[in-house]
Amino acid sequence: AVALAHKLVKSGKIGKIRRVRASYLQEWADESIPFAWRFEKKQAGSGAHGDLNAHIIDMTRFVTGEEITEIFGAVAETFVKQRNIPGSRKKGKVTVDDAVMFLARFSGGAIASFDAARQATGNQNRNGFEINGTKGAIKFDFERMNELEYYDATNDRAVQGWTTIMCTHAADHPYVEAWWPDAHIIGYEHTFTNQASDILRVLSGKKPIIPIPDFADAYETQRVLEAALISAKQKCAIPMSKVK
Repeated sequence: AVALAHKLVKSGKIGKIRRVRASYLQEWADESIPFAWRFEKKQAGSGAHGDLNAHIIDMTRFVTGEEITEIFGAVAETFVKQRNIPGSRKKGKVTVDDAVMFLARFSGGAIASFDAARQATGNQNRNGFEINGTKGAIKFDFERMNELEYYDATNDRAVQGWTTIMCTHAADHPYVEAWWPDAHIIGYEHTFTNQASDILRVLSGKKPIIPIPDFADAYETQRVLEAALISAKQKCAIPMSKVK
């Protein structure tokens, strides 16, 4: 579905992008969860920001084909400051964030919001986005990973509305031809097989089915993560040109 979203945007189906809204929300880190390595910056490096925002930053860059040029309005929060250490009466200090939100601007002029949280009750693993353009819109939710929502604003007003695309047709949707008959869905584990297939294609001199991320993509994602933390700390806008 994400690969199809990339193709739709690249082909101009939704027009010029005006707005991007991305979020990765989980609920597992409530107060009852004991202290573990994930809650210690020395071991984990980051909390929800690096763990979750990294995914949606990379995904929106891929789908839009644009770069993030500015970060502003960032907020980072640790709601549970201490957690019980298993097998002990002591508590461990939480040194990573539970939630981080920030606003951004893309190179094409679109504005965006990013939201990552480990305590978003009601969301087990809701990783997704909505992208609005001048001709239409798309939205994706990882909890329904075989589906892509598409809105065609060029249709007659009387029949405009969101359409659910089941991305399981071998002749039309990326990767599906290697799997099951039409409308037989794939699961989370299949995405790793698709990734391995693309790697093997590149090693054999062929093009991947869709562009695959490289070290430059990882570096750019890390720069955006860093800019958001600087924005949260300094309470100001941070141009990406100032982040190395």
